[in-house]
Amino acid sequence: MKPSHLFLIVALGLSTTATAQPDARFNVQLFRPSGAPQDLVVVQQSRPLSHLSVSAGPYLSYSLNPLSLIPEGGDLSKINLVGNRLQLDVMATIGLFDWAEVGVDMPLILAQGGANLEVIGTEGSVESFVLGDLQLTGKVAIPGLRRPAEGKGWGGAVTLNVSFPTGAQDAFAGDGEMTWAPGLVLDYRFENGILLALNGGFWKRPDRVFSGVSVGDMMPFGVGAEVPILRGSGVTAVGMVHGAVGLQKQPDEPRQIPAEALFGLRWYSSTGLTFTFGGGMGCGCSIASPSLSFFTSILWIPAKTREWEALERFKEPPEPPPPPIDPDGDGVIGESDACPDVAGPVANMGCPDTDKDGDGVVDRLDRCPDQPAGSRGKDGCPLARRDGNRIVILEQLNFATDQDIILSESFPILEEVARVMNENTEADRVHVEGHTDSRASDAYNLDLSRRRAASVMRFLVESGVAAERLCSQGFGRSRPLADNATEEGMALNRRVDFTIQPPSDGPRPPCPEDAEDKKRKRPTKKAPATPKAKSKAPAAPKP
Repeated sequence: MKPSHLFLIVALGLSTTATAQPDARFNVQLFRPSGAPQDLVVVQQSRPLSHLSVSAGPYLSYSLNPLSLIPEGGDLSKINLVGNRLQLDVMATIGLFDWAEVGVDMPLILAQGGANLEVIGTEGSVESFVLGDLQLTGKVAIPGLRRPAEGKGWGGAVTLNVSFPTGAQDAFAGDGEMTWAPGLVLDYRFENGILLALNGGFWKRPDRVFSGVSVGDMMPFGVGAEVPILRGSGVTAVGMVHGAVGLQKQPDEPRQIPAEALFGLRWYSSTGLTFTFGGGMGCGCSIASPSLSFFTSILWIPAKTREWEALERFKEPPEPPPPPIDPDGDGVIGESDACPDVAGPVANMGCPDTDKDGDGVVDRLDRCPDQPAGSRGKDGCPLARRDGNRIVILEQLNFATDQDIILSESFPILEEVARVMNENTEADRVHVEGHTDSRASDAYNLDLSRRRAASVMRFLVESGVAAERLCSQGFGRSRPLADNATEEGMALNRRVDFTIQPPSDGPRPPCPEDAEDKKRKRPTKKAPATPKAKSKAPAAPKP
């Protein structure tokens, strides 16, 4: 059995007698094209033709081995009951109200041939040049899913096809009864013109049994795509897989799924003619799957009609996006520009930079936008500034290791502290507070912090700050700001703070005393005087 076919193994031999009864025949034509120019050959797209626009033309198709049998045992060659078929579908379609379209398809088998039909009860080969079943088609767009020809996004439609028994059933060109097939179309067109389409539905057919195989109701399906190649010239590529799933089958009979894959090229010419040609092969899933298929079509739309204009709009490439709106030319576009009429940097949302404190550092980069940095400042902040009840210094003071000697690199910072105090005379008392990390003992750290605080206080006094406005106090390691388990934390804990005390109405209160000061000033009891021992030796004679 070839992979391109699933042939029926017939219980009849070539020695079938003339008394055998002919089987009920059916229409073996799998290729059923659609008549609208933008339909994907046998897979429909959702958009109906424009109002009162007409499309008409022929579809010519050729199928190789659309109906073949293999005798029982497989030792004889296959029997091609219909070995080839050349069919012409004359089609016409008209659009209504931009919401619907109706069409007609008249199939005509121009030529077909095959083996002797004696194996199915008749003499001679299949009849050639016969009519097929006349088909009426309809399509209605789904509200909310009606998309223009050049539009993008989702589209949807419902369809209905009705076939009338005009075809020659004995020539496998008709079903002998009226059939009907409702369906659903869902598709999506991308902005670049690529279209993806999905078809599904139900096909009501008369029940037939042909050589032990059930042929009846089916569920048709189709998946197709159109990809622009030269969109401006109207050249696209089309591809599709279509078929039908049989809903009835005999016991121990494989399910019939006639299907094929087709590919082709299409040209939407500006004359109103749409040319399509291509081919493909069947999947071998049914007795009605051809080995090879070829097709070509010429569909005509009268020029200057609404449908012709729609196809011309489809051929136009998508309009480029509008130029960016940037009236001030600062590179910040549209709504992102908070100041559209005045140029400004992107980092400031298109607005000009401001410098409220006039220190040369713009406000968006100034960490202290309300205080000038001065000649020694950094990041827009002065080396020292008042912040509420504190004097904040930009960098920590540095001392010699384990000593209270201030390193020269910290002199500018303390000079700035002195300047702030002298400019804020209402701050009549500032506490200089020394702190250490957790290394060494409590007593050692307390003493070191006291000495460093006192050293800072002396520097400020020497820099012009009145001594009565200053107090110094050491806290050792009792007030950490960070975890002493890390080097970074210990660096933050080794610090000197400047706290401004609230003003008092009366005389300034005395400076607070730390524990060591109190311990030094605590009164101690004097030991009783030891009485002098009387000397038993005789006094020396006076000279």
